[in-house]
Amino acid sequence: MNTIAYEIDGQRTELEFPSTLAEMNGEQLIAAVRNMLSGEDIPLADLAVLTGVPTDTLELFSPFQLYSLREMFTFLHDADREALNFREWKIPTITVNGTTWYGPMSNFANITWEEFVYVDQCFLNGLHRPMVAALFRPEREGYNGETDRRIPFTTFGTANRYELLGEPDPAIQTAILLNYVAMRRASLEETYPQLFPQHGSEPDDTHEADFTDEDPEAADTPSGNFSWTGVHRNLLGDNIQDEEKYLHLNVHTVLNRLNQLILDNKRHH
Repeated sequence: MNTIAYEIDGQRTELEFPSTLAEMNGEQLIAAVRNMLSGEDIPLADLAVLTGVPTDTLELFSPFQLYSLREMFTFLHDADREALNFREWKIPTITVNGTTWYGPMSNFANITWEEFVYVDQCFLNGLHRPMVAALFRPEREGYNGETDRRIPFTTFGTANRYELLGEPDPAIQTAILLNYVAMRRASLEETYPQLFPQHGSEPDDTHEADFTDEDPEAADTPSGNFSWTGVHRNLLGDNIQDEEKYLHLNVHTVLNRLNQLILDNKRHH
């Protein structure tokens, strides 16, 4: 974290603000992405979000002070994206047509195997809008804190929400993509190394995510030679009667099992 101290009318204020993407909250991440996409000087409103210094206070800063403060965020344009490695989901909600949609929990804690197969295949195929429509869902009726807050995942519901998303805000949607990349690396790729090195994805995260001409049904299409649907079918084998059970397991339960199977197979060969 970085620190800023300023004094106005004899009152000194000291604040901490992020020095990496990993240290940002959701609002700050969206503001950071907005600047990454524009390539221009950070406007005062976004600088206020990033630093915690109120906009009317920033207006009292000298041009040199504002320049120095903006220089603290040059890391946003660095080619090295080591900061894109954290387990926290930073964007809890999005608003679509006045309705709140809720995102996943940190560390993929409430992601089922079925949801992951769809979402990650979308990610690998560059289908970002269906991916967002799958991750973010309305609150389930009668939610009381004892279940996932989101309505259950279905491919049919995702297709309907995809249509409702309309023209997405580039900063919000790209921030969601970056958050997914970071959480995928920290929570999955590093945890299950037998599964991910051969098909890890490295999107160009300094540019606006492409959300045009997408087909949510194309999530079943393999990316290169890899398909999570194929992995799922191989996992089932002849036990097709157990498919519903597998689909509703937590993604970590399934990936941990697959990772162990690969390790066991290597030990015996």
